[in-house]
Amino acid sequence: MPYSTTEVIPRRIIVNKRIPLGVAISLIAIGCAITFVLTWTISLNVYNSKISTADKYEGVYEKLREIDAVVRNNYIGTITDESIELGIINGYVSGIGDKYASYLQPNSYYELQQNTGGVVSGAGIVAKADGSGYLVVTNVYKNSSAYLNGIKTGDVITEIDGRSLLTMEEDAALEKISGAIGSKLTLKLLRDGEEMTVSLIRQQIDIESVTGEMLENNIGYIRITTFNDKTAEQFAGALNSLTEKGLKGLILDVRQNGGGVIAPLKSMLNRLLPACVAATAEYINGVKKTLIETDSVNNISVPMTVLVDGGTASAAEIFAVALRDEGNAVLVGTQTYGKAVLLGTYSFPDGTALTIPNAKVIPSKSESFDGVGLKPDYIAELPAGETPDTVSRENDSQLQKAIEIMTPAAPPVEVMD
Repeated sequence: MPYSTTEVIPRRIIVNKRIPLGVAISLIAIGCAITFVLTWTISLNVYNSKISTADKYEGVYEKLREIDAVVRNNYIGTITDESIELGIINGYVSGIGDKYASYLQPNSYYELQQNTGGVVSGAGIVAKADGSGYLVVTNVYKNSSAYLNGIKTGDVITEIDGRSLLTMEEDAALEKISGAIGSKLTLKLLRDGEEMTVSLIRQQIDIESVTGEMLENNIGYIRITTFNDKTAEQFAGALNSLTEKGLKGLILDVRQNGGGVIAPLKSMLNRLLPACVAATAEYINGVKKTLIETDSVNNISVPMTVLVDGGTASAAEIFAVALRDEGNAVLVGTQTYGKAVLLGTYSFPDGTALTIPNAKVIPSKSESFDGVGLKPDYIAELPAGETPDTVSRENDSQLQKAIEIMTPAAPPVEVMD
């Protein structure tokens, strides 16, 4: 007979059978005792766990005290408490063993907030250490002072306001480039073996992350260089403009797009995909939440191709794989970077912040691309030494391949006898 609570505990027993008062009191006492024992056992386990953790960390602190004593009694150089503290924190973050984990100083955290917000202040230069003590320019924001004065990607910065970068730490040099809006900045650059000096003015710059144009055969082309808080609005403007011109096919270029924030993807993909769950996030302890869901409101329905390369990462990969999984788009280019994790940024009262991976990204249909990247449907290489920023339209083999895929085949020519 199937199990039911009615059969196990008949109603008549509950109604008709009375328990003597003494027995009831005994049962209550036993219940209280059991509850006490269970509570005490759980509390003891928690306490022991905390003691074990405290003992473990006390051992670490004792080791640090020993090292500190040796250094202060024997080291011939100069040390500061600030540098030691920063080194300990960075050591902890490094000990996580995750390449995406980082501890951000106030200046770096401020720049991160600006970049994700779509607005930056400064000379319009993005740079990083090149291993020689100098900084190499990795990006120049359009319409910035650096852009208008001809600074290019690949230029090497050797001096800032007359001071050699060989005498400065990387963070200090980057902070000096930022500076206050309206202030002046003088850089000495090295390009193809030749030195040049450029005077710039720091200003507030709106990051243009989306550009679009109509190609032949009513094929639209939209390039997305990053995903920030203003990308969705810029994308909508570009797509609307192409739609009004009779869009029949769309090429989406996310080459060298290292990602950014996830928030814009929902409204952008909402214009490109039918109703679907395009991606899911898996957090600590296996908790899964919908990351991107579309409702097919105002979505277009045209063939799509996505241009990708080794610099396509994170949010850009999520964007590309969603279009392939749910929009039947084809990918053209080279293998992508392979970053399928979300980064959580946690700020502290002193202006610093900690960035750590806090979720895995699960595509709707494809396998995880974390660590392996997305394999294009059509592999196409750019000419040696060229990038999407430097290659001409005619020599852009990846774009030309996408145009070829999107262009309708010409009808056969009839030959009259």
